[in-house]
Amino acid sequence: MSRYDYYKKRVNKKKVFKDIVLIYFIAVIFVLLFNSLILQAYRIPSNSMFPGISEGTRVLANKFIYGPKYPLSDFRIFDSTKSVKRGDVIVFYSKEYMKKNTFIRSFSSFIYTVTFSLVDISKYFQRYDTNIYLKRVIGIPGDKIKYIIQDKKVVVLINDLPEKNVISSSYRLIEENEDSSPLLSNMILQEEKEVKEGEYYVLGDNRASSSDSRIWGTVSSKQIIGKAFLKYWPMSNFGVIR
Repeated sequence: MSRYDYYKKRVNKKKVFKDIVLIYFIAVIFVLLFNSLILQAYRIPSNSMFPGISEGTRVLANKFIYGPKYPLSDFRIFDSTKSVKRGDVIVFYSKEYMKKNTFIRSFSSFIYTVTFSLVDISKYFQRYDTNIYLKRVIGIPGDKIKYIIQDKKVVVLINDLPEKNVISSSYRLIEENEDSSPLLSNMILQEEKEVKEGEYYVLGDNRASSSDSRIWGTVSSKQIIGKAFLKYWPMSNFGVIR
């Protein structure tokens, strides 16, 4: 091989390498923008939404539906959170995590995105079990929420009507028994709560084992990431979220 052929081959290898790096960089930027603005995958850390969604299930959330946020920012490009409906299953940040520096949250989200939800470094910046929750919206602004005992079961009333009479979504609940309800010890049974503007009252479907608005109050529109709509892993759980 002549010296000319040697250098030509070496230049071609460098060009191929540069092309691969460029393609990878463009792909990463595309994935980041797509995940920041449109869809993102999340892993469910508990059984609080059982039986519909079990621990370890991976879901897709639509971030565009309620208004996407600018990358590395808490500001929405447009705000459609008023379109949140009762029965929607939403993904949102905890109140404690929202107090963290925007850069920390953005960097954590970046790692979570490029690893397709496999690596979550946000756990190193938390005080509680998780920084991201997935719950069902029970009350929207203006709703009045109250709890009563009916047939030894704890029943949620929305504007004085049973939950199932108000929310049309076909989801299954694990209801609380009167004897085991944490509501009694928290002394919020029979206490009516009105949901304020820009706030949402959320509960887990597994009422007997869920940390939700009964414990830490309502969720603000700023905390909302998107609407969970699809279970994609494991494949045995594949299906639309109702």
